[in-house]
Amino acid sequence: MKRLNARKVRINVAGWLFIAPLVVYFIVFQLTPMVMALVYSFTDWNMRSDPSWVGLLNYKNLLLNTDNLYPHFWPSLWVTTKYMLMSIPASVVLAVVVAAMLNSKIKGERFFKTAFYVPSVTVSVAIAAMWTFMLDPMYGMINQLLGTNIDFLGQTSTALPTLALMSVWGGLGYNVLIVLSAMKNIDASLYEAAEMDGAGSGRRFISVTVPSILPTIFFIVITSVIGGFQAFDQMFLMTGGGPQYSTYTYLLGLYNEAFGGAYRIGIACAMSYILFIIILIITFIQFKVLPQDLTGENKKGGKKHDKHKARQ
Repeated sequence: MKRLNARKVRINVAGWLFIAPLVVYFIVFQLTPMVMALVYSFTDWNMRSDPSWVGLLNYKNLLLNTDNLYPHFWPSLWVTTKYMLMSIPASVVLAVVVAAMLNSKIKGERFFKTAFYVPSVTVSVAIAAMWTFMLDPMYGMINQLLGTNIDFLGQTSTALPTLALMSVWGGLGYNVLIVLSAMKNIDASLYEAAEMDGAGSGRRFISVTVPSILPTIFFIVITSVIGGFQAFDQMFLMTGGGPQYSTYTYLLGLYNEAFGGAYRIGIACAMSYILFIIILIITFIQFKVLPQDLTGENKKGGKKHDKHKARQ
């Protein structure tokens, strides 16, 4: 009995030792900054003097803009929302379409999967530099192909849609691989049952494929919304929030408050927690509103399949 207890203790100690680096990393680099940011959000601090306690004043000034010090708070949130409305639906639809094409056993599937995934693992600075060169109004490849001299990043009507298109291109590979994995795990008997009912390829896709991958689509939408609210790299590197604040996203405004010269750390921390609450609320609404599974339809399909087997 003592030997068993000693062995159990050794196993537990070994397990804790293995996860210790991750626990230390989480506490030091994630949990501690989160707690500190929450505390600083109730203070007035510029990193040069001691923080002074102001309570909910930072939140009040941001949300109500009573002193007109933060005129870009609500507009930046609206710009971020527009950016997500442009990029997320297109990204999800394209991911499903491309994954369906790759799942149809086309030649060169591995090559196409790699080609689509490369942008997802490319450094954002390199992507920004490449697209900036391609979009140059005088010498860029895109204008050369179109035979135009459009300044896509310099006009308020085209800057944000261009960045949204870049986002779709950059994240497509990751979404495609996730959806493709879900498609490959669909039970083949569901397709057989649908085919026995006379369903064509389009009908099978709508009635079998889409309901089966719905949890995966739901996951992509959730993660895309969270990532969309954190849009920063492209705007910071390519437009700086311009022209005329048309690409001034929420996170770019947060960065400018903290490190743009004013060093209003308390305000920046308050903005970060407002964003956290917004994401939490929207995620909760998505869980309540968006369909996460249609297993009932799959079960019906399975029942139909069983009936066909019984007839045979």
